[in-house]
Amino acid sequence: MFFLHGDRIYVKPKHACGTVQEQIEDCLQQVKLINSGKKIFKLNYFVDTKSDQDYASLMKQVLTRVDELFTEKFVQNFIAQPPLTCKIVIEAFYYDPAVWNMKSISVGDNNAALFDNGISRFLIGMVQANHNPSCKVNAEKTFTNLVELLQQAGMGMKNIIRQWNYLEDILGFDGEEQRYQEFNNVRSKYYGDAFLETGYPAATGIGMNRGGVIIEFIAVDSNEIVSKPVDNPGQISAHKYSGKVLVGDECVIKTTPKFERARYLENYDKKLILISGTASIVGEKTMGVDDPVMQTEVTIENIKRLYSDDVLKSISENGLEPKFSHARVYVKHRKDFAAIKRTFKQHYGNLPVVYIIADICRNDLLLEIEGKVILA
Repeated sequence: MFFLHGDRIYVKPKHACGTVQEQIEDCLQQVKLINSGKKIFKLNYFVDTKSDQDYASLMKQVLTRVDELFTEKFVQNFIAQPPLTCKIVIEAFYYDPAVWNMKSISVGDNNAALFDNGISRFLIGMVQANHNPSCKVNAEKTFTNLVELLQQAGMGMKNIIRQWNYLEDILGFDGEEQRYQEFNNVRSKYYGDAFLETGYPAATGIGMNRGGVIIEFIAVDSNEIVSKPVDNPGQISAHKYSGKVLVGDECVIKTTPKFERARYLENYDKKLILISGTASIVGEKTMGVDDPVMQTEVTIENIKRLYSDDVLKSISENGLEPKFSHARVYVKHRKDFAAIKRTFKQHYGNLPVVYIIADICRNDLLLEIEGKVILA
């Protein structure tokens, strides 16, 4: 990761027509080569699975093969979001061990990497619950595990600056309770007043085909690091949404999604903006319904406003130059992929990007984009 004097690499199979086992082996061999020159600590797997049994079997196969190929213990996150051009994509994160000491911590099957340079500490990890009858129960178990991981590192909820929330069947219902709304209610309960002074984490809330609830997170403990919310004046903050745009009319409790549109992070000479999952919303209204090109344009305009000249001037008077450095593009319908990719490339060229199929948190949203902006 950039603030750990490293970064991320998207690893894709060289031959997209091979079997899933061949593609997995291809990608893991590439990861092994990368790890011979860089220090990898975390692997995200975006995979296409056909059933819960297939998901569990493929996860076991991959984790077993990683144990065979590597002596290191990685933070590993198995996300049932099919890549659009192959059967698996691996997101590999690396850091500079000359600057940071790293140790692994875990709670059951949930794990994290704790980085320490004697002045600042970062905790980067994931928690998952996948065996409970409802999104609410899975979310509660996931947040309980998250609290335990944070406590092991001597941190609390208030230390989180970036969060990814992956929800199986995000737009579905458990009885009369809408699943994304259930998650938001649980998140609000566990957050409490932790972020009153600092603002909420930057976050992505996105669907996946199976896997229950996964939370991926970055937490920071330091008096030397600057972290603060970045807002888009063209969008109402999600945590201030009115009840009319919150899904699940039947739900008894409806709390808002607790996240900021972005967060600025300054770690000594490393300055960046962490861009939350961003969609085609102006104010709190969806724009470009049924139009993937317009939705891509509006989404990108929203992202660019998060590193506009006005935002950069509010961060520093030293004339910072922004560089959008990577993206995940979540696509709701495969049929819209070509139009979305073409529009994205018109703005960002050959930026490192992964396109994956995932349901978005509103029925009328066709895509969501996240990433980071490096400031120099």
